[in-house]
Amino acid sequence: MAAYETRGESYAAVAEEFAIAQRTLERWVALARETGSAAPREKGGGWTSPVVLDVMHAVVAEKPDAIVTDLTRAYNGRVAREHRVHRSSFLRALRRTGYVFKKGARGPRKRTDRMSAPSARPSSSGSPP
Repeated sequence: MAAYETRGESYAAVAEEFAIAQRTLERWVALARETGSAAPREKGGGWTSPVVLDVMHAVVAEKPDAIVTDLTRAYNGRVAREHRVHRSSFLRALRRTGYVFKKGARGPRKRTDRMSAPSARPSSSGSPP
């Protein structure tokens, strides 16, 4: 920005010199002129989770071993109709607040035994050939 302001060159020339997009330089200069600083603006907008954390924590405390679908049903039964959420929203809220899920009987079982028999016969000395 300082190079553009002091030299009086075009946006294109300064942007090419510093290997940035011309539009980026234009935005930075406009921001500096508007606010007096090139510091980035505060994050605006965005989306906040509709999950009421106090209710969520109470549901989890009552059913700590329940699956997410059951927890979501219990949560939705406690809040007003306009505050009900989908299972995925509830799961994101759980993860954001530090809950960890482990696979239970419904998930794949962890096995440590051999899945198939070895194809080679052992040597007579017991060591590999």
